[in-house]
Amino acid sequence: MIIYLYGPDGYRRQEKLKSIIADYKKKHSAFAVERLDLAESGSLNKLKDFLKSQSLFDKLRLGIIEGYRELEDGQLKEFAGLLKENADAKEPTLVLLDEKAPNKDFKFLLEKPTLAQEFENYDYQKFGIFIQMEAKKRGISLDSESQDLLAQVYNGNTWGLITELDKLALLDEKKITKVILDKHLDMSLPLNIFSALGQMQSARGVGARLSILEELFHRSQDAAMIFNMSSVFVKTPADKEKMADYDVAIKSGKLEYEEALIDICLESRM
Repeated sequence: MIIYLYGPDGYRRQEKLKSIIADYKKKHSAFAVERLDLAESGSLNKLKDFLKSQSLFDKLRLGIIEGYRELEDGQLKEFAGLLKENADAKEPTLVLLDEKAPNKDFKFLLEKPTLAQEFENYDYQKFGIFIQMEAKKRGISLDSESQDLLAQVYNGNTWGLITELDKLALLDEKKITKVILDKHLDMSLPLNIFSALGQMQSARGVGARLSILEELFHRSQDAAMIFNMSSVFVKTPADKEKMADYDVAIKSGKLEYEEALIDICLESRM
């Protein structure tokens, strides 16, 4: 059997993987788990050995596979063949993790008997609901302003959101307001990013804006966070629409976050 978990939301993919492993532990008294990163040399041969071997002591084997896109063309075809050969097998179970939707040579993974589940980035509304649920799990509550700020800062970055919520859960305050969140973010970020973005917005010269952006890149090393947080400073409907266009271009693969931010500085849209 093959379970195919794909899409850009890495946090939710990993949470699904954890639930699969936990479910197997409940249902089976003994099982073996092997993780295979196909980006590593010799890993494809290890996979072949895993598929052929059968332990007398392990009632079930679970193979967790990632990194297959790093294989060369010939190896990719071989890997696709191995998956097809084992698609109907009851044992072992293969869990394939993938950051993107499959290309044409792997479209069969979206069809039965494979169990496929996609983990797209949430839209703004669903992301807000997700934030509420994860905050509740950690025993904290967010007012509407703090939730909106987190949604803007971590849009498309659930790992970053979860890390931030874990930090907030350690605070004495359990009811998080925007004032508390602003203070906490200022303390936790390596640079007062709110102040820097405000300076970038007010700077008249292109050189000054690019200089601030370069410092942000150097300090935070997270262009996605810088882009998402910059949306807090967008005021006019026209500029909000332009930021939305950048967001679509990034998520469709036409632009990188760094390219969008540089373009924003050149056009002075922030």
